[in-house]
Amino acid sequence: MKYVMKFSEIRKEDISAAGGKGANLGELYHAGFPVPNGFCITSRAFDDYMKRNGFDSSAPGNSLTSENIAKGQLWKELEDEIAEYYHALGPDSKVAVRSSATAEDLPEASFAGQQETYLNIQGLNQLYLSVKKCFASLFSTRASAYRKQTNFDTIKISLSVVVQCMVNSEISGVLFTVDPVSKNKSRMMLNASWGLGESIVSGKVTPDIYLYDRDHRQIVEKRLGDKKLLVCYSADGTEEKETSSQLRNEFSLTEKQAIEIFELGRKTEQHFHCPQDLEWAISENRLYLLQARPITTLNVKSSSDIKITKSQRAVLNNWIEHCPTPLYPLDVAPCLLVDEAKNKVFHELGIFVDSELTMADNGLLALSAGKIHISPKIFKIPFLLSRFTDFSINSARTKDSFHNIRKELDSIENSDLTSLPAKALIRQIMELIKLSEELAYTRFRYNIFPSVAVSKLIHHDLKKTDKNMNEYDLLSNLSYKTWNLNIELKKLSGYIHSSPELEQLFMELDSTNPRAISAFLSNQPDFKSKLENFLNEFGWKSNSSYCAFGSVSWFENLDSLFSMLKVLQNSGRNEEATDKFQNIMTKITKQFDKKKSHRLKSKIEEIRVYHVNREESLYLIEMCYGLARRAAFELGNRFPQLFEKADDIRYLTLNEVYELPGNITDLKELISVRKLNRQKNEMLWSGFSMGTKASNQNTLTGVSGNGGRCRGRVRKILTQQEFDKMQPGDILLCRYTDPSWTPLFVLASAVISDTGGPLSHSAIVAREYNIPAVLGIGNATNLLEDGDEVLVDGSSGKVILLK
Repeated sequence: MKYVMKFSEIRKEDISAAGGKGANLGELYHAGFPVPNGFCITSRAFDDYMKRNGFDSSAPGNSLTSENIAKGQLWKELEDEIAEYYHALGPDSKVAVRSSATAEDLPEASFAGQQETYLNIQGLNQLYLSVKKCFASLFSTRASAYRKQTNFDTIKISLSVVVQCMVNSEISGVLFTVDPVSKNKSRMMLNASWGLGESIVSGKVTPDIYLYDRDHRQIVEKRLGDKKLLVCYSADGTEEKETSSQLRNEFSLTEKQAIEIFELGRKTEQHFHCPQDLEWAISENRLYLLQARPITTLNVKSSSDIKITKSQRAVLNNWIEHCPTPLYPLDVAPCLLVDEAKNKVFHELGIFVDSELTMADNGLLALSAGKIHISPKIFKIPFLLSRFTDFSINSARTKDSFHNIRKELDSIENSDLTSLPAKALIRQIMELIKLSEELAYTRFRYNIFPSVAVSKLIHHDLKKTDKNMNEYDLLSNLSYKTWNLNIELKKLSGYIHSSPELEQLFMELDSTNPRAISAFLSNQPDFKSKLENFLNEFGWKSNSSYCAFGSVSWFENLDSLFSMLKVLQNSGRNEEATDKFQNIMTKITKQFDKKKSHRLKSKIEEIRVYHVNREESLYLIEMCYGLARRAAFELGNRFPQLFEKADDIRYLTLNEVYELPGNITDLKELISVRKLNRQKNEMLWSGFSMGTKASNQNTLTGVSGNGGRCRGRVRKILTQQEFDKMQPGDILLCRYTDPSWTPLFVLASAVISDTGGPLSHSAIVAREYNIPAVLGIGNATNLLEDGDEVLVDGSSGKVILLK
């Protein structure tokens, strides 16, 4: 045969003919690994295709674009060979058609995702078309850019096409034989989800994650992913379906299955003598190896390699707290604009801080320690303080800013998006992002910075009043946005509780089903009216306050709000310490003379007002983001030729959205590669706190959010869908909290979290309810499990595992 080789004929040395992917598969198939059967259309076929169709870069008038190359014609001899080998796989076999570059899957560069894959292809006509598309994919925008980035554009690269029997997988995923996050060679990392592996490779789901100790041959860590979607076969190839709530909350692999996959990875690594990145699938309880390639990123610095100061780690900790899931490309610019507003205030004081967050053009995020630069202006800080802390000026500027922005937001909120052309939608997004930037500056310059300065000025006097007191205690019993939200939530809960019939219907309601919610509200007009009043005040509150386009507000999805209301129906509720602030005022009166006491109380009142404004600014920013999301998704619906779903617009950057429609072909390529890389961003976010459980590690250290000691059993809550697990008296264990988690504090006897600091949401609410809180541990959710008995020492910032 001239153009086609069976897997059984291919070895790892045949890269020039079968490409990296094909050579590896042939090698594994010949060695007896569980690889589905198939064949390779060799690079000779590709080279002849280019010549026969006149695709020569040196010839005038020819453009080597993927669109042009896909329009070329196959010839009879090649078609006949492909048909013979295809029929040998079985009548009307369903196959996966994958491109395999001759420079692909080498130790120097993986080329993963740079060419195309077509799944569930059946029949010769579909197969021929897919082969031509694979040939064309070598010249796609992202593949060309990758070759240039990795210096492979200077050598001749050809292409083979792998045709392989499809596996109708119930479970699938990716295995790295070296942990790609920590680079720990004694650990392997496994990602798994339901359905075909496309859901993981494309980054459309957060998979289950397993860590394996290869020396002791045991699973040492595992994290449950959301697995919201699964990809399965359809008449048109593949389709996405929503995963049932039961499957979302189950690990996709048994421990026995996971260990079998880890051991398959070990054997593959031993065969190739280097760390491997494997794609695998399970169908009818049989494990298949779909692909293996060398891991090429082990020499790239990870976030754990960066040496940072305590204050800089607090900043990174803050990113994870406010962005519990990775930013989409469209989130990055708004997030950095908020950061720049803060840095602008630093600049006014002579301090320059580099950004900690960056995103490459391919969508990969990177966190690094921001360096601080000082200018001579810093020596003027003592003289600038009086201007920065002028309460009357700060209050006036804040009031004016809030008033003007609220008017603009109300006008935008009432606009009819369906009547606006695309350009008007883009202008609306631009205006909303500009308003969020103005709010961020008001937040930092006129509220947070002066609040911190005044707090430092009175710190000594507070310690004289009570050595255990700090400036955060001054926020007790304060009427601010988040606390008012909590009060209104209790009122809604109380209304439900007042009617046994309504409460029963509400508790039985499937809050994940929008139709069920709609029907429930239609039958409960009084409750619906009260809910609408609540949403008019707090409806733009989201699950991720710094993510402009990746978050979801209560206006957009009532699921998490209803989950919180169900939690509040439980009895045994904590009550906030209503006399705490008054006790502080009384101590100050006794400690100091009348004049100093009055001055100190005035400063305390300033701090409290600053905090009210700080909270209000965040809610207004979230309203900007929610309205921008609304406009962006409407815009996404206007370009079906670019976006498979409206929210795919999140894979563009803000500037790319501003320039729509732009170059549709280039943007589609960018969206595709950024979807692929979202999985790596998920791993970065998970890896930031994923730890390992040492046998002697019984004491976890964080920071004090609130003092006191408590002994009890841990209840791990990782998502809002798990809120109903919480029972009165449990110790709440979580990665982070925001205002939407407040109802859990009603039931908790203590709080432990991976992220957070003394002024985080967790700390403020814990102080209001006077329950111990230890925050910022980093990996508590990995080291502790449901039912673990612990001692929480809020005063020392330690958690001791008892049993």
